[in-house]
Amino acid sequence: MRIGTETALAREIAVFGVAKPHCVYLFANRRATRMNVLVHDGIGVWLLAG
Repeated sequence: MRIGTETALAREIAVFGVAKPHCVYLFANRRATRMNVLVHDGIGVWLLAG
């Protein structure tokens, strides 16, 4: 997956309508071999790629 923090946040807002603080959102590729974790901590956004 080649998405960055801004793209992941934009996808999350497009689906849920708002980025809720203290929530975690998971993004996986089609084969489910890679995953990105978007964490909104109330102040900023963290993106963990693995």
